[in-house]
Amino acid sequence: MLIRRFLSLSARLSYVKSPFPDVKVPAVPLTEFIWETVDKWPDKVAIECGITGRRYKYGELRSLSRKFAGSLRRAGLQPGNTIAVIIPNIPEWPIILLGAIEAGLVVSPANPTYTADELAKQMKDCAPKAVITLSGMYPTVERALGLTGKQLKPLVMIAPGIEPDAHVPRDSVSLLDMIQQSADSPDIRFTGDVHQTVLLPYSSGTTGLPKGVMLSHWNVVASCAEMNGEPSICLSEPATGLYYNVKDVAPAVLPLFHIYGMSVVMLAKMCHGTKLVTLPKFEPNTFFNVLDKNKATILFIAPPLMLFLNSHPGIKQKHFEATRYILSGAAPLGRSDIERFLNRVPSVDVLQAYGMTETAPGASHRLKGCTKHESVGVPIPNTEIKVTDVDSGVNLPPGKVGEICIRAPQVMKGYFNKPEETEQTIKDGGWLHTGDLGHYDQEGCFYVVDRLKELIKVKGFQVTSSFAPAELEEVLRRNPDVLDAAGLRCDRGGPDKRSGEIPKAFIVPKHSNVSPEDIQNFVSQKVSSHKQLKGGIEFIDSIPKNASGKILRRKLRENK
Repeated sequence: MLIRRFLSLSARLSYVKSPFPDVKVPAVPLTEFIWETVDKWPDKVAIECGITGRRYKYGELRSLSRKFAGSLRRAGLQPGNTIAVIIPNIPEWPIILLGAIEAGLVVSPANPTYTADELAKQMKDCAPKAVITLSGMYPTVERALGLTGKQLKPLVMIAPGIEPDAHVPRDSVSLLDMIQQSADSPDIRFTGDVHQTVLLPYSSGTTGLPKGVMLSHWNVVASCAEMNGEPSICLSEPATGLYYNVKDVAPAVLPLFHIYGMSVVMLAKMCHGTKLVTLPKFEPNTFFNVLDKNKATILFIAPPLMLFLNSHPGIKQKHFEATRYILSGAAPLGRSDIERFLNRVPSVDVLQAYGMTETAPGASHRLKGCTKHESVGVPIPNTEIKVTDVDSGVNLPPGKVGEICIRAPQVMKGYFNKPEETEQTIKDGGWLHTGDLGHYDQEGCFYVVDRLKELIKVKGFQVTSSFAPAELEEVLRRNPDVLDAAGLRCDRGGPDKRSGEIPKAFIVPKHSNVSPEDIQNFVSQKVSSHKQLKGGIEFIDSIPKNASGKILRRKLRENK
């Protein structure tokens, strides 16, 4: 039935519409959507730290997030203000996120491993009125605020990490005090529009430096509703006949600051009463303990974690005795990697999904029982996907490779303060041009084969980190010994496939005294470890460019 429907749609429309019935997207604020079911399981554990055991029940999350919203309002924060959240996976995440949203704020999550220079770019752009971080990260945040060149004086709140009684620096306040020592604020009512921005994650998108992705209440509610509304996607227990299983346990190993972790792992699963077990960072022994102790029924991963599962000698079938399925996203996973795992643990379904920050993040999902392991599946409910010719823009039939484009209610509003980039990305009647190359088959299953743009994707255990060469080039050109520079992605050689792509730089030096070590040391102080020049540095006489000044990276690759 699904195949026939796909074929008729492909022939008639030249794009693939979801084979599932549309799911109703309620026009309500995100907090109302998430808390709608909380009364069904107020005493069920909602989230627990996999290291400390610090935990909150669903009823407690609801009460404490309401209190936090009241504290934020009393601290002078107003609807529409932005709050930057720079923390690892801790059990207070849903309290922070949903409390801030209930107060009418825009939440801008950031990678807690970022350097001061990297954080400064995001904070200069979004100008937060409040910042939440850990005590150990406070000096980096303080330096970042100083580097913005703006007189930013946000309210800084210190969240508990592994140690709940962490030192609270001067000029900051305790997050726990803000959460626990406040009365409820029943007078806070949502008076805005569901199309107002609620999340502002930063993404390199399809090209250029990181940009703020404006996601509305409507976008995120749509993404959660679509992923939860179809049994073939959310993989309910067949015996229950329900779209969810309140006994589900999911380790939150993917970072919750990333849209995959935030939307798919945390928000969508909270609607179903899932217990989340947070891991502040990936450590093999802690990960094994969480799997064993909590009897994880669902595991959300990125491809590097699958490579780890396939290669680590400590992984045993017993770790997955309770696991129904593993869902991989953030980057394509090879068929051989999935089959290798299934040979060891045949009882678990391994599925792939596709999306991006700009789709909050859902777009497609491989169905249970499908053996096309390398496929990222079919469009989720309410979603249309097409493949267009890169040069002409014409819609392509099955089997032809082109740019993947998506149209759906979860597609972002646009890029923050960047109307031109928004127009270049969302066009032709609401189609999001992803910058990814792919194709679909006669059954409507999609495959991602390459990237149209020049993003460098470095793989980590938790999620694939993406950044544009332009970001490195900006840093390199700030070096007084560098006349010009170009960044390039190259594949990691050797047996270690986990790193994926690594960045390399071509440098035009100002003089002959500069060394590659000098450049490496300079870059290491400015960017995170995954952005450092592990692909090496090559000195050249000039950077090849076209008439308009665009770097000809193809020429650089040819001359490597």
